[in-house]
Amino acid sequence: MEKREKEFYSKLQVAGSIKFAVGEESDEYIGLKKPKLKDNEKFSRNLATILARKGEVVAINLTTYPSYCIIYISKNGTWLETDYEYIKKIQEFMVRISKYEPMTWEEAFKKNDTKALSANVIAYCSGKFDSRLKKLKKEIRNGKDDKCIQSFLEYASNSVDINNVRASKILISKVCCYYYKKVSKNVEAPNEFLKHLKKVGSYMRALIDITSCACNESYKDLFSNIKLHILKTIITHQPIFSWRNIIQSFILDPMEYENFKNACLNDRIKAGRLATIYGGVGNLELESIKKGICLHAEMNILNEIINQKRKAKAYIAVSKKCCYLCELYIKFAQEQGYNIVISGAHRKIYNLWKLPSPTDVAFKSNFLSYAIKELDRIIQEEVNSISCLYPESDSDESSVDSDQINVDDDEHNANLESELKDIQSFLTYK
Repeated sequence: MEKREKEFYSKLQVAGSIKFAVGEESDEYIGLKKPKLKDNEKFSRNLATILARKGEVVAINLTTYPSYCIIYISKNGTWLETDYEYIKKIQEFMVRISKYEPMTWEEAFKKNDTKALSANVIAYCSGKFDSRLKKLKKEIRNGKDDKCIQSFLEYASNSVDINNVRASKILISKVCCYYYKKVSKNVEAPNEFLKHLKKVGSYMRALIDITSCACNESYKDLFSNIKLHILKTIITHQPIFSWRNIIQSFILDPMEYENFKNACLNDRIKAGRLATIYGGVGNLELESIKKGICLHAEMNILNEIINQKRKAKAYIAVSKKCCYLCELYIKFAQEQGYNIVISGAHRKIYNLWKLPSPTDVAFKSNFLSYAIKELDRIIQEEVNSISCLYPESDSDESSVDSDQINVDDDEHNANLESELKDIQSFLTYK
């Protein structure tokens, strides 16, 4: 098993270095034929929204019982004392709000507990909120002549000046939430504008839905008896084979290998990723590299579900769409009879992805075979694709070293660098 794991992680690094995304981003639910969530699933989704700060990914699974509910919470990063304090406050607010007489969320929002909940959420999520608002403002500037955007500015001006740095964030989120609901199906509205409008409005949407659930007579007992399980972040070091070792298992001829390597190094994006993943392109032949790898938040929760052999429907809410390996693992689990539902996939390969370790050894072994076969396919397809682009000359002058690489493609490198920082931050903290 250990040797196969090393093979898996080694091929993951290679696949991530030469093929960043394996498909188009999707908003479709994995494992849900009808795109409609139940109230408790919406609650999970909204809880993930208010627990995720900038640069973090949070996953939630909520299981309901006749008189209580169990909530599993996981994230891709270190749990700090401030996180535990914040989660405890959210839990206390839920308990207090659930004791209100049955009322609408509009009525509940006038209560002190609900006002305090809103203030705590906005304060905790302020970094991510500001980042999302900045992107929305950019879309507004770029599309200032668009009728839909002009209409939004006129609508917002009746309640708040979104360009005022001192404007109420919760009020801005409310305006965006309401307007998004009004125009979300408008096919003429700019897609990027709608996307950022929805994200800024998601905080108000979350507060409305969470408050509505807590005030609902049907859920009062559940939310007055919440049992929390905050899962420990799992990060380890994993030895890997060299890039050359893996590539030469696909390209046996030494000259063809050199041509392939030079073709990758002459591609700015691939060269940048190679330098980042392997600590410089001069390290592609090193056999002593170890990688810090992190169990993704949704995988942490899914591991619990598999260990408990829970095959009833389980919705895992995630604050960000899942990556290619998470999607692959979820689909494999579904084939084994686990009824897992998760929303959306961006299909990017994160080389710092950690393999879950369920107590079911056969499950893990079978997934390894399944995943290695998929990684082989991705690498082979990319080898075949790049081989068609070899330069006529195979002179060594065509290659570049790490000092010559200029990595400036934010879209392809930002997520990788963010994960590297998360790993380093965690190791430093420990």
